[in-house]
Amino acid sequence: MGKSLKDIHVAVTGLLVMDNPYPGVGFARCLRHAPEFQGRITGLVFETLTNGIFFPDLFDRIYLVPFPSAGEEALLQRLEEIHRRDPIDVIVPSLDSEVLLYAKLYERLKALGIALLLPSLESVKSRGKNLLYEFGLQHQIRVPRTVALNNVEEVQGRVGEIGTPFLLKALLSDARICSSLEEGEIEYGRLFDIWGYPILMQEYIFGDEFDVIGLMDRGSRWAGGLAMKKLGLTDKGKASSGVSLENPELLALTRSILEKLNWVGPAECEFLKEHRGGAYYLMEINSRFPAWLFLTAGSGFNLPLMSIRLALDLPVKANGHYEVGRLFVRTVSESVIRNFALMEFSATGEIKP
Repeated sequence: MGKSLKDIHVAVTGLLVMDNPYPGVGFARCLRHAPEFQGRITGLVFETLTNGIFFPDLFDRIYLVPFPSAGEEALLQRLEEIHRRDPIDVIVPSLDSEVLLYAKLYERLKALGIALLLPSLESVKSRGKNLLYEFGLQHQIRVPRTVALNNVEEVQGRVGEIGTPFLLKALLSDARICSSLEEGEIEYGRLFDIWGYPILMQEYIFGDEFDVIGLMDRGSRWAGGLAMKKLGLTDKGKASSGVSLENPELLALTRSILEKLNWVGPAECEFLKEHRGGAYYLMEINSRFPAWLFLTAGSGFNLPLMSIRLALDLPVKANGHYEVGRLFVRTVSESVIRNFALMEFSATGEIKP
């Protein structure tokens, strides 16, 4: 494509930063961390109060785009408008709901000259939480027993089969640990009010939590990965701290899973190592980089930077080594800005942080 990392324009989504942050800010940090990247970074957000936009050292420009619920045509129209004024080389969707949307737009964005490193629609759908148990059975990969619930009455009928405690999960995000039938019925209602059908009931595995980032090239070949053990968890079970570790078994398992899915681009595989027997259970596959992705740059193996090189068909160095024992800890900070900047953003749909 004739581009280099010194003159490219990357647009990234998912800039909300909270106790369970979106990955976009971390992605931008990874690019800025790399001396070889001297391009521009634009943020694409749904709301003016998305707090991750207020990092002037990370983002050159911020644009408002429609929510995913508006559909692909509304998104494409807005992206075409931005691209005409400020040509984009690569877009990096950072949310699972967006990956599906951008995968549908892949060919049309490619025709505009915008590169994406994304799996096919079929691959994205195959890793869905509602299909993961069957995927595991098909490929001899341990996945906790999972059933779909279509109404709250089914909680009672399935408890005997799944056992207690158990997990209730929404299809896109969110999970609740339930220790009894009564708690399950309450949490079902809460999840349904937020996410709708279906709600999944999953066998609870007692064990230690591990995550792996895997990156696949356009030919569904392994480009690299990094394994992490969770050390601290938020009240929603998300990692607030973790440490990079050497674990060839987990990396090989992740590689095998992504190859079976014919995956392209980044993915996060979440595992539990069972206390009783030491077996690894695949819990989820997320179709994008996770929020803790800056650990890759901090460990000397900058996978987000590598993903940009792959998206642009630039050479990638075959180096699978990273520093083991690097700890990430999530922190909180405040930014103070002038109020008129927010008013300008609301009025024009764009802002320079």
